[in-house]
Amino acid sequence: MFKAKEASLRNIVPLLVVSLAVSAVFYLSRPQTRTSSIPIFMGEEVTVKKAVEGIRGVEMATEGVKAAPVVKAAPAPAPQAAPLPIVPPSVTVRVLPAYPASSLANGTEGVVLLSAYVGLTGQPEKIETKTSSGISELDEAAMKAVSQWQFSPASQGGAALASWFEVPVRFVIK
Repeated sequence: MFKAKEASLRNIVPLLVVSLAVSAVFYLSRPQTRTSSIPIFMGEEVTVKKAVEGIRGVEMATEGVKAAPVVKAAPAPAPQAAPLPIVPPSVTVRVLPAYPASSLANGTEGVVLLSAYVGLTGQPEKIETKTSSGISELDEAAMKAVSQWQFSPASQGGAALASWFEVPVRFVIK
């Protein structure tokens, strides 16, 4: 009887080791979420317009976009002492995306939502596509342009803060 229990334990131990390994792989491969201590701000939509004249001529018309971001943060629990307000980052240098020629020729339009991690120096250190337009050329053009932007970083009490800045970029042919 003792040998039967020992044999069943020998079968269970490898099964437990394999199941722990599989669990570890699934845990490590899941998408990483951002930490909640970094504020997220939302900028106004950037619109890239193209006006088509005749069959061959193309003019580019752009609309000016205000650089007044809107704070998009969950309210924090009320502490005993009021914290200093967080001043959102602002765009100091804005580069408009170039409308991709292939998308213009095909008449494709779209909106891409980008999320830029603005470091303490105001440089976009990382840019992610939060919502794709579904057209890779438009997504890449928007990402290339926003990577050239410069910001004044978010601040609290005069100290710079790293933050996420989200901006929708709309490509329109009129």
